[in-house]
Amino acid sequence: MQQSIIYFISGLSKSIIQGFTEAQCGIGNSIEDGLEKSRKKIFIIGVAISIVATGFFLIFWGIASAIDSMFVMRGLGFVLIGLLGVLIGALVYNR
Repeated sequence: MQQSIIYFISGLSKSIIQGFTEAQCGIGNSIEDGLEKSRKKIFIIGVAISIVATGFFLIFWGIASAIDSMFVMRGLGFVLIGLLGVLIGALVYNR
């Protein structure tokens, strides 16, 4: 019973895909090109976001290190900057 349902769905999806490819031969190339461009843009955006996030992390790490070295707090600067990050994250999440 389950195999026949699977074979039916498989055949149906293959026939739909074949129908689209036969009906849209000229449009198919432009769709593929558009998808490829979209993938490249998404990849570039992802890399840019990761670089920016790394920069912010290093800035906050530097601020926390400076607080620790100025007041010899033994890690309290990192805790303060971490709490600030959590609060900002919560505010951004609520919006």
